Amino acid sequence: MQDANGEHLHFLPLPVRSKPLLLAVLALIATIVVVLSLTSRRRPASGLVGGHLRSCPTSPNCASSVCGDGTHLADPIPVYGDPQSEFERLVGLAQALPRTERLQLTEDYAHFEVSSRMLRFRSDLELHLDGPGHLIHLRSASRVGHSDFGTNHATIEHLRALFRSHESPQP
Repeated sequence: MQDANGEHLHFLPLPVRSKPLLLAVLALIATIVVVLSLTSRRRPASGLVGGHLRSCPTSPNCASSVCGDGTHLADPIPVYGDPQSEFERLVGLAQALPRTERLQLTEDYAHFEVSSRMLRFRSDLELHLDGPGHLIHLRSASRVGHSDFGTNHATIEHLRALFRSHESPQP
């Protein structure tokens, strides 16, 4: 393509001396992504604390039905049938999610590791059955970074939609 004077136009005119700088910046970004991905492989402490799911950190990369603030709050899943069988059904649905591995399972608690599609960042998905309250509490938290761009809320809402779509009729 030529301009009005007949000179060739370059869409990304970079002086020769800025190309090494650009390559260095790209290498730095790639290194940071690799380090974060490797760091997310470390498993955090899991399990219940005082019979409840752990609270979310102050960073926005967590969603939970036991956090009281609006940033992290996600609704628990109400249970209308037998609480234990409904919990087991939700555990089966969570385990069937893509790139999900079950790490721990008890009669009222399940812990899963969920890997992101592209960069394989890991998040922890936890489920806790509150049988007497007829609720299943959920918590999804990224292991690294500050923001998750809504991924953990989306994971919980996707699991909730799966649970509702396979729900037995309410009494």
